[in-house]
Amino acid sequence: MSIQINIGDHTSSEAPRYVAVPFAHRFATNWARARAKLVARNMPSADAYFRTLPGARSLSQLLADRTIWINYGPTLGYYGETDSVGGKEIAIGTLAYRWGRWTVLGTLIHELAHSNGAPGGASSAAEEALLHCGLGRLSEKNTGTDDRGTPFEPGIAG
Repeated sequence: MSIQINIGDHTSSEAPRYVAVPFAHRFATNWARARAKLVARNMPSADAYFRTLPGARSLSQLLADRTIWINYGPTLGYYGETDSVGGKEIAIGTLAYRWGRWTVLGTLIHELAHSNGAPGGASSAAEEALLHCGLGRLSEKNTGTDDRGTPFEPGIAG
């Protein structure tokens, strides 16, 4: 069982904003999903952090949830979006794909945190999930200085 990638076999409740992942982006999306599973399996801090979020589910549990869908958000002006806090429809935007598969992975982890109840707005709880998944450095959070070598971005809230 695994979260699903919309390849045209799903109509999102957020259509037409969330659509099937284009063929050109499927490799990065599949890679990010597989890498997220490796993170969950090999980094206990990832599951532990996700359990502290309001939904109280581990990253492993979220990745095994076949009712969560990864879509493409062609009109998003940012990395990604989830239909609502606790939602099951994730969209990854063009910007994440432009930056590459590691940014797609970071976006997926961030959006899964929202699916698990991490609030939006001024909260940084979703972005902090990346730190617990080995996708950022604590020094980035503490100094506010972005390390371009990691997907974590200290200024991202919501």
